[in-house]
Amino acid sequence: MDFENIRSTVPVVPVEDDNRHTLRDVPHCREAVALMFQVPEQDIAGFLYFWVTKDGKAGAAAVMIGDGLDAPISERFEEVPVPATMDFHDWQVNGLTAKLGAPHRQLDVTFAGQRVQITGHYEAMHPPYAFSSHKDGCPPYYADDRTEQHGIITGELVIDGRRIALNHFMQRDHSWGPRVWGLNQHYKWFHATSAESSVHFFEMHSFGKVLVRGYVVKDGLMSEITAIDYDFEFDETMHQKTFDVIVTDTAGRQTDVRCKIYAKTEFDADPMIYLKEGATILTMDGQSGSGWCEFCWNRNYFDFAKNYADKYA
Repeated sequence: MDFENIRSTVPVVPVEDDNRHTLRDVPHCREAVALMFQVPEQDIAGFLYFWVTKDGKAGAAAVMIGDGLDAPISERFEEVPVPATMDFHDWQVNGLTAKLGAPHRQLDVTFAGQRVQITGHYEAMHPPYAFSSHKDGCPPYYADDRTEQHGIITGELVIDGRRIALNHFMQRDHSWGPRVWGLNQHYKWFHATSAESSVHFFEMHSFGKVLVRGYVVKDGLMSEITAIDYDFEFDETMHQKTFDVIVTDTAGRQTDVRCKIYAKTEFDADPMIYLKEGATILTMDGQSGSGWCEFCWNRNYFDFAKNYADKYA
């Protein structure tokens, strides 16, 4: 996939949206970047997550999961005040750094934890997709806006002194504005990446409505998703273990993605929800790749429903 030659029917995202935003003084307002990557040949996956609140406090976390580890690893740099003038061209928070290169194209990151160290260079495979591109915009309780994009991370991952070369798919999520987690009855946040194609969708269940945002990139064309049709299986803990989906886009194309979750964990984002994280290996229209499949559940519903999953799910 060649960024320069991607044609798109999706509106262009402004250059300034790749950088830090001035956040509104409203509850739950923050800006965050999530970088998900998969190293399936090592049975390892992970993500970097860094954020800044409307009050100018910033933190970062790294999570590593998979059967290639003795146990999941989670390291976190707690929130500290950062200057209002500091932006993502030179972001430094405790042991995390991030430096933007060409807008919407490049990002250099480092994470210097006690057990996990990452030095990575991200190169985008295609232009970003903004939720504001959709005719109904970005749901305001999920963010003022957010962008999604796929690319390649190169560099090095070190886990407890074990060195792993990185040259793998990475999914990049950037959001800013209010994030009212408790308004999520349920959602599915899905990414699939291969050398020739990319799919992302976010299916959100809130206020009795089902909303979908997302895109397909293949055959040199990027276009918005119009429909999704999926099936999945749970394990004994009601954590997703397979996910198969056919997406239809505005160009009338159908893209078939078949996923197996090979590494999983739960991310503690808010007391009202569970986030069930799954790194995947997959085939997309028959081509191998990897990605991420995150399910969000309202805690009260999940705690009740899990007792009946083996009978009804």
